[in-house]
Amino acid sequence: MEFDIENFDAETGKRIVIDKEDAENLKKKIVIHVKCGKKHIDKDKFATFNHQKHLCHYCNEYFYDNEIAVGI
Repeated sequence: MEFDIENFDAETGKRIVIDKEDAENLKKKIVIHVKCGKKHIDKDKFATFNHQKHLCHYCNEYFYDNEIAVGI
């Protein structure tokens, strides 16, 4: 099996690996928190699956984007 993404979860220290097919299904986009205007970048386990709810690292508030994706 060929692996496309390999990363480490900062919280657990465990290795995160997803295969190439799962990686190809990730929708990557620029996610902006409308309230503060800051760009949101998904890291660790959150960079391995599409989602709509994000946590702003500047405001420490949850927000929803209009699309299900991974913030880049």
